[in-house]
Amino acid sequence: MSEFVSIEAVADKIKSNLNSSSVKKKISVLYAFNGTGKTRLSNEFVKLNEESETTKIKVLCYNAFLEDLFKWDNEDYTLFFDSSSWESQLINDEGLDKKIINNFKNILNTKIEPEFNLDEGKIKFYLLSDESKTNIKISRGEENIFIWSIFHTILETAIEELNINEDDRSTNLFNDLEYIIIDDPVSSIDDTKIITQAIEIINLIKSNNNNHLRFLVTTHHALFYNIFFNSFKRDGNYKKFLYLLSKNEINFKLEEQKNDSPFGYHLLVKDEIQKAVDSGDAQKYHFNLFRGLLEKTANFLGYGNWYDCITGDKKQEFARIVNLYSHGKLLEMESKHIPDEHKNLFKEVFNDFISEFKWGVAENVKQ
Repeated sequence: MSEFVSIEAVADKIKSNLNSSSVKKKISVLYAFNGTGKTRLSNEFVKLNEESETTKIKVLCYNAFLEDLFKWDNEDYTLFFDSSSWESQLINDEGLDKKIINNFKNILNTKIEPEFNLDEGKIKFYLLSDESKTNIKISRGEENIFIWSIFHTILETAIEELNINEDDRSTNLFNDLEYIIIDDPVSSIDDTKIITQAIEIINLIKSNNNNHLRFLVTTHHALFYNIFFNSFKRDGNYKKFLYLLSKNEINFKLEEQKNDSPFGYHLLVKDEIQKAVDSGDAQKYHFNLFRGLLEKTANFLGYGNWYDCITGDKKQEFARIVNLYSHGKLLEMESKHIPDEHKNLFKEVFNDFISEFKWGVAENVKQ
């Protein structure tokens, strides 16, 4: 494990590994909890575009900042974008709008139909069954998946172009492309779709024939990470770097995995929650992490519900609070304040859970 004082130093380490002299194709896959610095890490690569002396693209990046290119209008039920951007021009020049729509509908298995107006920078949505094509409001999750579909289609186009001779390419926009950065593309979808999406991304990455194109995929989702881990760990065509990123009050910790099995997600979650409990700084996402841990424990032991793993007379109260924090429609827009009584209850229930199910004993036996 290596420690770094800044996320810039972490990025430099990952770049150094990706830029190694190996003739194999290269990919880094990184797991980290939300709030650890994944988006800032991806932006360290995006800076290479700003530093480039040419107008050609060196880095393609999907992260939270990509969403800033799109703005939803609640009055008109329209998604606006910059019609003068290179992304919009590429969609127009290459006729990618139909591919984007198909990718969106395949991920969601939805009857929602997007409609592009590239000249005016507008995207509207309607139901296929509605002949009048009345604009409808889509959820934030559906909006995120639509934006991902745009990136996925552009990435697919870039790889297809780079796989053919330079003289035969329909665009030279990607001739200088070096890095593909994909940061957490799986928010707001269930585990079944996460598996499908992960496999589609992996197949797309493996369709690339250019050794000079390097990939960095980051995620907070253990299932997504483990699918990548298992897909690349024995692929002899790739030089792969599999990381766990964490941080304390001072440093970032980057651990490179070299064993033959994915990390024990439940132990990582338990340690993350324990740190929040010990510091008295539990956040809403810690409640969601704890719920996931309770669900996995209940499934393993054959319990009917996750709250059956909660002991004591405060089961119903705690379950209500967890459901409240888990089902917010726009968690990023809500207040992050957690009442002290909720934090105290969280600490009490978590400590009882650890004691009741002998986590400490199991870890000592393992050690």
